[in-house]
Amino acid sequence: MTKFILHRMVLFFTAGMLIYGMSQPPERESTWLWCLWLASIPAGYLAFSQIPLRLRVNTIQRSLQALTVIMGLGFGMLSLELLRQQVIWSQYLADAVAVNAESGETSSNVRHVMAANRVHRGSMRDRNGTIIVDTTVGADGRTARSYPVDTPAAFAPIVGFVSPRYGVSGIEATYADYLSGSRNPLGQIFRMFRRDAVRGDDVVLTIDAQLQQAVYAFLGNRVGSVVVLNPRSGAILAMASSPSYDPRDMTPELGADPVADQLRLDAAWQRMLQSDANEPLLNRAIQGRYPPGSTFKIVTAAAVLEHAGIAQPDDITCPETFQSEPGAPPVVNAIPNLNAKTGNPASLRSVVAFSCNTAFAQYALRLGATRLVSSAERFGFVTPEKQNGAVTLSDLQTLSSLLSVDDGFLAIPAAIADTGFGQGQLLVTPLQMALVAATIANDGVLMQPYVVERVVNQQNAALYSHITRPIRRAVSSLNAIRIRDSMRYAVTDGFGTAAQNQGVITVAGKSGTAENPTGIPHAWFIAYAPAENPLYAVAVMLEYGGEGSNAGATLAGQVLAAAAQTVQP
Repeated sequence: MTKFILHRMVLFFTAGMLIYGMSQPPERESTWLWCLWLASIPAGYLAFSQIPLRLRVNTIQRSLQALTVIMGLGFGMLSLELLRQQVIWSQYLADAVAVNAESGETSSNVRHVMAANRVHRGSMRDRNGTIIVDTTVGADGRTARSYPVDTPAAFAPIVGFVSPRYGVSGIEATYADYLSGSRNPLGQIFRMFRRDAVRGDDVVLTIDAQLQQAVYAFLGNRVGSVVVLNPRSGAILAMASSPSYDPRDMTPELGADPVADQLRLDAAWQRMLQSDANEPLLNRAIQGRYPPGSTFKIVTAAAVLEHAGIAQPDDITCPETFQSEPGAPPVVNAIPNLNAKTGNPASLRSVVAFSCNTAFAQYALRLGATRLVSSAERFGFVTPEKQNGAVTLSDLQTLSSLLSVDDGFLAIPAAIADTGFGQGQLLVTPLQMALVAATIANDGVLMQPYVVERVVNQQNAALYSHITRPIRRAVSSLNAIRIRDSMRYAVTDGFGTAAQNQGVITVAGKSGTAENPTGIPHAWFIAYAPAENPLYAVAVMLEYGGEGSNAGATLAGQVLAAAAQTVQP
């Protein structure tokens, strides 16, 4: 009886391991393989235990029995792997779109696109109903995407493209089942007889088309990105990345000679992959990671206020240099004699406004790694081992924002000090920094960002609607108000005065100048407006843009002024 119970327990354990492993998505292949190999050990024990004792007397027989069990287990493991790949997760793998984190280049299953070249894909519209992407039907029944906007390249990093040779990307990929009508079972049956019988569903974006094109124009020929959010809902009002590409270059031309048109598509693709093209396929707003510079001081400031008893926010100095630990390079300020502006002793308000590196290095050391990391995680930043907990867009593939690259980096005092003022190994996306500004503007509550508002069918009935969702409180309401006062002071009297945009809208913000190995720093600015009742939050990042208080602040002011004149609350 005891043996019977033991065997049943082992059997349940083996089945549980296999079921758990099978449930893991393809991205967690290592988890599945561990489960498979661990389950093979009790499975082998069960298999061998079923051989009667009278058959285990001969050495040769035992060897043959063991070989048979091992071969049976191997065949069983292979069968389970095939079952997982070709049955359970087959559709997931067939629809998967891989994005190269360095270049933004996509890889997907083009057979789906080729099979759907006579399907009338649904349109994409902005929040006001302006059509951004539509479908054109040729005389022979074939279809192709069209872009009835003034600047299609402004929207390309978001909407993506549909190419029978290079697959799909962007919203075209993540909402492909809606856009292609494949979620309509009745339409799928009709399509077996008439390929053009089904029209896909329409996707309504949170983007404001007028603001999106204006922001893209503001970027001009500069390399960088801009994100504009509604801080109360998390809706993305604009998300521009430069350089971009014209999605019409990736779209087949109906009625053209097939061979010539394919050569055109190939030439366009190769141009985008050239090194001097500056990676136009990369959506820098969500796939570019950079050191944030002094914009991260807002996160450190939040941690300081949340742990005021330890960090002593208004008992701080701003020396010319600060030695974080013996032998480490000293922390220095961007300009000399900064304490003449901040005061000595200084306050949190003044060291935020005048961006004192040495003060924030001291704050970080007072906090220690545990408190600093914990506060940053509440804003959505993660350490390498916790990347699954990052705040990302479910609508588009988004990289996580890292507090460090190497495990154990923040155990070093100098590393904690450098991280406190925005350097160290910090690597963040512009979306993440826009969320920092939005969270402060929203009284300390971090909202889930999103870019798809709803999906509707041809009768305008909603098939999917986004539900506004707060992720968590990142900082208390009272402390968020104190940081808002500091950010407003930074624009009225500090290093962010270039963001004031000639009085069109009151702005509160924080500049950032991020060092990088090439020598020319990246320019950052995060802000929100109106300062007294925030409706828009923005992050500006210009690669090799110089001082954030100059180019970054000026661009942020232009963007917020355009948002105030374009977007209705």
